[in-house]
Amino acid sequence: MALAFARCDTRRHLDLETLVTWALRDQQADRVQSGLFDIEAAANDHGWEPQGVSGDGVAELLRRHEVGDRVDGGGPVRGIAVTVHPDAEAVANAVGWLDPWQRRLVRFHGRSGTRPDWLPLVPAMVAVKRPSEARGRYRHVTAERWEFVPTRSELAKRYVLRGQSLFDARGQRRIVEEERGFHFRTFGDGRRQVQVKWCPLEPAHSDAEIVEANTDYAGWHAGMTELLERIGGWGLRDHVLTGISAPAAPWEYNP
Repeated sequence: MALAFARCDTRRHLDLETLVTWALRDQQADRVQSGLFDIEAAANDHGWEPQGVSGDGVAELLRRHEVGDRVDGGGPVRGIAVTVHPDAEAVANAVGWLDPWQRRLVRFHGRSGTRPDWLPLVPAMVAVKRPSEARGRYRHVTAERWEFVPTRSELAKRYVLRGQSLFDARGQRRIVEEERGFHFRTFGDGRRQVQVKWCPLEPAHSDAEIVEANTDYAGWHAGMTELLERIGGWGLRDHVLTGISAPAAPWEYNP
């Protein structure tokens, strides 16, 4: 009697960001281009040349001309094979087909395991700081003005009308204690003013900074989306792509 065995899928299910980081940072699948000349790397990015320096000797002659001597490229340690996982190679090859600026963003963040920063469309307001020669290098900018306030006799009347004592729990004059530390000036007609100080606010980021950061993020996400379609069409041996969890425009959810 024949027995049927269920096949167990042992492939790893990964998000695209995790896969790209594994391929470029951990596997360093794009390191094969480290020995290429610029023209070779440009061609290699689009799959027009084999993965390595051309073997016709021209590259070696160019190197000798540049350094003025023979270059010994060395090689792997005897008995230890330098291998890259085929799935990592597939990712690196797919990255090479992206537009140059998207390829740069995908590679940079893939190698560092990061995601581009983005900024909300309405920036937070922060205290204004300006360079200073004093310790700390930066100092908060302060503004001030004089504002009219009631005289002490007027304040006393308000306390009495509210049924409050003019003395606090310690027996101190309430108005005197509350005004301690403030700077007042009095005019000839009895009116007085208090000096008010504050720190002005300004947007944490300019419009140009917001546009630049979000443009880079959008370019990175567009490149990753194209990468997802390309790798998904090729198929991987030991990994399964689960998609890309990064939102396309996070600033829309946090304007």
